[in-house]
Amino acid sequence: MRALPAPILGTALRREVDGRADDLLSAGLGSDGLRGPPPAPASPLAPTATELRRRAIYQAYRGSLDLSAAGGFGRLYAAHVDERIAGVEYLCGVGTPDGHGRTTVCVQIPAHFDPARPLLLALAASGSRGVYGALPHAAEWGLRRGAAVVYTDKGAGNGIWDASRRRGVLVDGRLSEDPADPLQMFVPEQGHGLANLVAQAPHSLLVRHAHSGLNIESRWGIYLLQAIQVALELLSEERGRGRRFTTDNTMVLAAGVSNGGAAVLRAMEADGGSVIDAAVVSEPNAVVGSRTAALDLVSGRQHYRAEGFGLYDYSNLHYLLQPAAILAEDDPSAPFAAQTAAAQQNLELWVRELQAHGVLPAGSVATAARAARDRLLQAGMHESGLVLGHFNVAAGLWASLIVTYAAAYARLKPWEQPFGTGFAAVDADGLPRAATDAEAALWWADGNGVPPTAGICPVALGADGLRRASPQGNLALALAFAPERVLQGARGIASAAERAPFLARIAEGQAAAAMGADIGDRPVVMLHGRADGLIPVNHSSRAYYAVNQSLGRRSGLRYYEVVHGQHFDAYLGLPGFAERYVPLQPWIGASLDRIHARLTGGPALPPSQVLRSKPRAAQAAGLEPLAAVHLGELQEEAGGDRIEFSEHTLYVPD
Repeated sequence: MRALPAPILGTALRREVDGRADDLLSAGLGSDGLRGPPPAPASPLAPTATELRRRAIYQAYRGSLDLSAAGGFGRLYAAHVDERIAGVEYLCGVGTPDGHGRTTVCVQIPAHFDPARPLLLALAASGSRGVYGALPHAAEWGLRRGAAVVYTDKGAGNGIWDASRRRGVLVDGRLSEDPADPLQMFVPEQGHGLANLVAQAPHSLLVRHAHSGLNIESRWGIYLLQAIQVALELLSEERGRGRRFTTDNTMVLAAGVSNGGAAVLRAMEADGGSVIDAAVVSEPNAVVGSRTAALDLVSGRQHYRAEGFGLYDYSNLHYLLQPAAILAEDDPSAPFAAQTAAAQQNLELWVRELQAHGVLPAGSVATAARAARDRLLQAGMHESGLVLGHFNVAAGLWASLIVTYAAAYARLKPWEQPFGTGFAAVDADGLPRAATDAEAALWWADGNGVPPTAGICPVALGADGLRRASPQGNLALALAFAPERVLQGARGIASAAERAPFLARIAEGQAAAAMGADIGDRPVVMLHGRADGLIPVNHSSRAYYAVNQSLGRRSGLRYYEVVHGQHFDAYLGLPGFAERYVPLQPWIGASLDRIHARLTGGPALPPSQVLRSKPRAAQAAGLEPLAAVHLGELQEEAGGDRIEFSEHTLYVPD
């Protein structure tokens, strides 16, 4: 593969940490500090870059992992008590190959890095998180072994631009009103369009994932490959002593979770086999589109003919139907089932409105709710994932994803805000207001890249003609954004004329982001929780693995499905989660051990298989502590738990 242009914008910011007051792994917080309250800046209106870094790393851990000792933190994964790692860290902005965008890259070089056996671990942030978003998932594995670690925010992150105040966020989190500053994370196209937006929708806040106009998902792999190039250059300057580190003399491993996992797979599809030597990805948002059209996925009672649904498609399907479908879930102990019971009246109203639009059949609410649930199952959602629908609806998950991804796929200009949607800070009535300086100061550290986050909310036009916070229960918005194959002939959609060109642009963006699943014969472990309620296994890892196997080429990809895994390890501390689910995090470290051993002369990876996890048992004082026995066992032969592909069909043991 030819080298990509990877220009560092401005000057890379260099920081040395002593491994005592500050360190690479936890910003000096250690496990006790990570479990404590968020570190507050001395001056709320002017936090320093050091204070913002510490808070950003703290929030990355809190948003990614279960930090309880009983849940395995500090024992089975993550920072040990008082563990500190000294070294050097670089933070920089990097121009994209097309010259139209920029990403944030962080490179960490531990003091015990061994130039004689150079190892580089490349990490892509999960979701749309900032550059430290991947640190909790795999950095500990690399830093402990003396590996240099490079992170990318994939062109998303908390690149926020306050359109009215004309201020943005620098790569180290500080605010700047200078659009020409090379360290700005995101500066939207200036001109009449932006001026009109400010006049018509004051207090608008622009978010890089949604408003860069680049369909960044299709470029995530390229951005990770750029980050690897930057890391090798900075590593050569810092520790090379006249020697240059390259992909020829440096072992490069990669890892990522969710969108970060998809970024790793995309990079491996794009690198021609010459950059990344092996990888571990967990619950990847892997979208193979129409390539699954002739493939069947069979597991127990479910026989699903893959339809090529991507995140935008099934998010819209859930947005429409999940508020109805959860009324048909009959387990009162499911997480957040009590919130569904409390919202029963509003949910029944949603059902009646869907019936009026022809989305659900006429009849009783109970009948319509069962029809909604059946349709989700027919569309390839797994029963165990639907159990988390109570939580998804209570959290307003789907609306936030839809607004962001629609704008990204359609490559909308910042002022092209369909159906009055956008982002803003809001007042007590949900109306847009100016963000305070104290709020803006923490955007970079506290945000996750997709509103609602860090005080920034999605807004949309209401029936009264005013823009206001757009909660999950906005049926007009759900109908406006849904693709036709989701609506299936629904009637009475007032926005029909506006929808057609908008949906065509989204479909074009989705097609551009589809993946090919050809990653060669390198060792790759793909993990996924069967009970994932955000990224359904049939539409992601199962589909990707099936397409990979259908190529008929020698493949090093192994797929391990954890029966009691779900998408967010951080939620294991919430009521109803820990007694049902196990974390996927321990399997990331274990899988990195296996692929590293394979590259250094160890045994082949075990075959693809189902990992028979089991939830923690209740005791008098609460749940028993998480132990390896709860996580399942990776079998060398797999036996009846083996996942197999044959004659265009993927068979996953139930």
